[in-house]
Amino acid sequence: MTLHSSAEQQRKMMEALRTGPITTLEAANDLDIVHPPSTVRCLRNKGHIIVTAWTYQATDAGRRPHRVAKYVLLQEAS
Repeated sequence: MTLHSSAEQQRKMMEALRTGPITTLEAANDLDIVHPPSTVRCLRNKGHIIVTAWTYQATDAGRRPHRVAKYVLLQEAS
């Protein structure tokens, strides 16, 4: 398994979601997940209940915030 495989990105996302909500920007920047919405979709297809809330987050200090998804894990697949 490579560091950027789909399975590895799903593993990193689940690990992060277990500790609390994570935004698209955080997943991309901190977890090196290439396309967070796709990763979340795959996890949902596996039975995990993940909801999307919308929030605003700046990419850099002094820049206007962007509307981004915040993912919240409600229940893991059984």
